[in-house]
Amino acid sequence: MARPALSASRGIDILDFLAGFPGRSFTLSEIARAAKINVASCHAILTALTERGYLSRTSQRTYVLGPALVALGHTALKSQPLVARAGEAADELAAEFGVGVLLSAAVGDEVVGVVAIDTPDGRDPGLRVGERMPLAPPVGAPFLAWSSPEKIDAWIARRAGASDAQLVAEWREALATIRRRGFQVTLRAPDSSELAALMSEMASGRQAPQYKDQMIRLIGSLDHHLSQPGEIRPEALYDIVLIAAPIFDQNGEAAFNLCLGGFAEPVSGAQINTYADRLVRTCVQIMREDRTAAA
Repeated sequence: MARPALSASRGIDILDFLAGFPGRSFTLSEIARAAKINVASCHAILTALTERGYLSRTSQRTYVLGPALVALGHTALKSQPLVARAGEAADELAAEFGVGVLLSAAVGDEVVGVVAIDTPDGRDPGLRVGERMPLAPPVGAPFLAWSSPEKIDAWIARRAGASDAQLVAEWREALATIRRRGFQVTLRAPDSSELAALMSEMASGRQAPQYKDQMIRLIGSLDHHLSQPGEIRPEALYDIVLIAAPIFDQNGEAAFNLCLGGFAEPVSGAQINTYADRLVRTCVQIMREDRTAAA
């Protein structure tokens, strides 16, 4: 595999960082610290990106994403009709159920938020647009449940706990459960609320340049179990984080996940089944339309 040009990789890192904090601007030193680039090199890259309109420099000498990226985004949607259809479906699900909806994509060894719709009272669905999380157990299971054994092994190897045979067996069983059901239901872990609060605090405060490193450390310190109900009983109540279903691209890869999240109260098993049935049918319809358009 060809090695990427260093300046190109650094430029992408800068764009990824700024995309994770929409509406905020950052100084040269903050961007250099976040992207782990020396200040001189960072300044040169920022200058090049600004001259091409990919960034804008504010009157406070800070940087934000520029107008050229808006044009690229509109063009990209025309090149990615599946994403456009999924975005429309996300709006419909949010209006129908009054819950948060997230469309995420698997990009390399990360999961990135593509569309995020908050609940009516402002709870997010678990990931912001442009925000990235490491694709390592237990994160991203619906992307891997239908993958080859080699890809599943690589996913497992990204987590430090992969040396624990019992834990690895649990992860594999969880993937089998998702594959059998056609969707994932994730139960709320005792420390998940603490993680969400810490991530929100870091993202909104002065710790933003260290956000990615601190997020990875936080996720690594949490319970590695992929908690799902073994049985979904209609009359029982479940404290859930999300319900997720995959969207397969035309190569048969689970390239996207459509998720319902932001649940404030426990949900009955009957309601979970209603949500999941609607979610899976929506994903199937998105894929059917995508294949019809390509025919």
